[in-house]
Amino acid sequence: MYFDFGDRRRGENMSDKKTIVVSSPGRICLFGEHQDYLGLPVIAAAVNMRAEFSATANGTGVFKIMLPDIGKEEEIDLSREQEYRSKRDYLRSAVNILRRDGFKFGEGYDIALTSGIPIGKGCSSSSAILVAWIGLLSRIATEGRPLTPGEAAKYGYFAEVKEFNEPGGMMDHYTSALGGMVYIETKGEIKLSPLAAKLPGVFVLGDSMEPKDTTGVLGSVKGNAVGGMAFAQQTIPGAAWETLGCEGAAAVAGAPEALRRALTGNLRNRDITREAKAILDSGAPDPEQIGVLLTQEHAELSENLGISTQRIDAMVSGALAAGAWGAKINGSGGGGCMFAYTEETKAEFVRQAIVSAGGEAALLHIDSGLKEEQR
Repeated sequence: MYFDFGDRRRGENMSDKKTIVVSSPGRICLFGEHQDYLGLPVIAAAVNMRAEFSATANGTGVFKIMLPDIGKEEEIDLSREQEYRSKRDYLRSAVNILRRDGFKFGEGYDIALTSGIPIGKGCSSSSAILVAWIGLLSRIATEGRPLTPGEAAKYGYFAEVKEFNEPGGMMDHYTSALGGMVYIETKGEIKLSPLAAKLPGVFVLGDSMEPKDTTGVLGSVKGNAVGGMAFAQQTIPGAAWETLGCEGAAAVAGAPEALRRALTGNLRNRDITREAKAILDSGAPDPEQIGVLLTQEHAELSENLGISTQRIDAMVSGALAAGAWGAKINGSGGGGCMFAYTEETKAEFVRQAIVSAGGEAALLHIDSGLKEEQR
């Protein structure tokens, strides 16, 4: 199904149109944290924190972009390839990626971006912004074609990760674009399966208020995982992430501790994700079982991958003590957010426990993906 862009013909003057609004959600990673770049599956969910672009034609050849959340403004001259002005200039990289693939932008717009997604906290704010931005660009392009949500996600991945040669996978972009709860197979050509299971209860997002270095953490943790598997392959020819049993971690007994832990933690989390997928496919998932698996994954992420912090561990422990079914860190780690999964009657107690442990907290629900409207 194509992203719903209505009946607009390419090249039509849009100056008499209403304001166009395109938005996409942030996400939490339920299972498979730090697994997508290893070619292993991920289970993620879009949540009701959204990035939103609104655009009105201005009769110029320039995009005038207002970023009130950070107090900045940008201008993009549509007549040429964009030169990047910062290390991660995603607004311009998206324009370049689309232009190289045949899209053209012959009309300027006044554009505003607002977002309710915490920045740099592991909830995929940059990926959600890019998915919404690319959705908007394909809506207002004078030459091009409508993009499916999956296509918008793929362009977002190239604009954010490939264009700047950074570590990272596709989970964030596809979850934001598709919405709901998604099972993502990342080996080879990416495959996405929406999960129809309805999870009872709510999520409580906890912000540790600790800054994080996403690319630095990703690079380090990925390097340890790849190094651990390479070490195992010296002892077990043909060893691979999909097939090596957890007992195979003994093959890296002589490796540096960081490599041993990364291999062990990732293999265990692979199996946790497989178990969670089976429960979610059962038709009536038991929230307590899901909660236990979430907490087990957090233990691996904290103890073996080393991506948690003392405060986030305390927030997880506090949420569990307050009655949550489960809790885990969210995102690349080294700071940022965690979330707890709980029944609604206990949500406020869980929220207060997270705050008492030093964080800020808010209730979340699973949300829809990329969408467009006119106002």
